[in-house]
Amino acid sequence: MLVVDDVATNRLLLRAKLSSAYYDVVVAENGAQALQMARSEQPDMVMLDVLMPDMDGFEVCEALKAREETAHIPVIMVTALDTPEERIRGLDAGADDFLSKPFNDLALFARVRNLMRMKMMFDELRLRDMTSRELGIADFVGDIGADMDLDTCGPILLAPPSDAQGALWAEQLSARLAIPTIVTHSEREATNLARMELPDCFVVHQSLAEGGDGLRLVSALRSRPETRQSAVILVVENGDVHVAAKGLDLGASDYIESPFDISELIARIRSQLRRKRYSDRLRSNLRNGLKLAAIDPLTGIYNRRYASQHVLRVMERAHDTDGVFAVMMIDLDKFKSINDRFGHDAGDAVLKEFSRRLQENIRGVDLVARFGGEEFFVAMPDVDQTAAAAAAERIRRAIEGGSMPLPDGGAVEVTVSIGVAIATAADTDPEAIIKRADSALYRSKEAGRNRVSFAQAA
Repeated sequence: MLVVDDVATNRLLLRAKLSSAYYDVVVAENGAQALQMARSEQPDMVMLDVLMPDMDGFEVCEALKAREETAHIPVIMVTALDTPEERIRGLDAGADDFLSKPFNDLALFARVRNLMRMKMMFDELRLRDMTSRELGIADFVGDIGADMDLDTCGPILLAPPSDAQGALWAEQLSARLAIPTIVTHSEREATNLARMELPDCFVVHQSLAEGGDGLRLVSALRSRPETRQSAVILVVENGDVHVAAKGLDLGASDYIESPFDISELIARIRSQLRRKRYSDRLRSNLRNGLKLAAIDPLTGIYNRRYASQHVLRVMERAHDTDGVFAVMMIDLDKFKSINDRFGHDAGDAVLKEFSRRLQENIRGVDLVARFGGEEFFVAMPDVDQTAAAAAAERIRRAIEGGSMPLPDGGAVEVTVSIGVAIATAADTDPEAIIKRADSALYRSKEAGRNRVSFAQAA
């Protein structure tokens, strides 16, 4: 953690407090030094004094958030000027939170824990995103400080202490934000609306209408998969630090003290929505990357990388149950001639149609994958030689029995050769099992194609 303050006493005090809670702390005494250390040390958090002689805290925060290598680091601004204007300016500069001097230890550590959890989550997502991009299976997301269209966000759900307060919040937000708002009238209604509307942000008062408990609602929102990633801002009455700290520990993203300046609430909402949009994009990039890593783009079935891992799981199941399983290697006969005669578009159409028929003729529990070119693979758990022979013949007949349509309206006759290997609990090498099926496929080709051959027992 990096502590930045031009006053040595303040640096020592913060360092002592944080070190007593087992945080590793480094210090900087001015803005230029802070920027250099943030780049070189890559701290998990920056605690930044607002009033400094060379660069004030706002300038340092803007510089941190403008650079890709430091934009993801949470920043807590520390100020003696506890005004809404100061907080709004800091939030607009990219600060993640505020502490006012002299600060309460409970508030300090609650905010630090909250931002540390957020940083760990973002670091994990960024690491996976970087790995996906290095593998060429994901796009560049940008950084958390990049401009994002917040007007396309989902609704903001307001859970006020009374109907009158909710109407006022909604009116004030609607006048300043082009994001729809929904006002709830009870804790139960808030829970039900959260499931149906899927808000991107919740503003939850600690005491809800009809005697509801805001902290209980915060906990429920964080525990449910559909709202777990939403931003949650807790509204705390009369600066109650204990409620605020408990809310952050229960999963609130941020808190604001009531009565509040509506501009500050809007600044906090925008900050939380930017953070949520960034994490959503990282998760989406990761999901898409994983899909590309596992799915063959032409046929939409699994690829060899996924199939190799799947065979391991099938093999483990066989070990646990002392059972058997079958794997097939399937190759389209004389496929090169189809490309040569009709073109690659026709060849692609044949591969897609073959994949469709193949999936129609296996069980739901079976796995079909494309290994590359015209070579396909099927893994069949809990299948012995008799059942495997019947399945392989069914697939062979399904291909032989009907011509494949081509893009130009024509059709072509296609056959397949199949090699099958039966594995038992004694088999420990999935690649060896696949190789046995591949050898059986080669024998089918040598014997004249359009037939099924079985591998010899290991």
